[in-house]
Amino acid sequence: TFHFINGDKLLVSKGLSEYDELLEQHGFFRVHQSHLVNLAFIKRIEKSEGGLLHLIDGSSIPVSIRRKPLLLEMISKL
Repeated sequence: TFHFINGDKLLVSKGLSEYDELLEQHGFFRVHQSHLVNLAFIKRIEKSEGGLLHLIDGSSIPVSIRRKPLLLEMISKL
């Protein structure tokens, strides 16, 4: 399910890995096996264990322990 900033949701049938490849060049990053996030919409990061992203819409997304170092590197480049 894609969640949009205006609150709309879109259910898709393709796997997340296909969208990961398509959206990577547009500022998206796969932070967890179940979550692909637009880096521009991250409000803050909790750095416990894997971590937790807080997005500007008020939602929270878990970060996998393996993806956390790369995520922090990507954010530092913004």
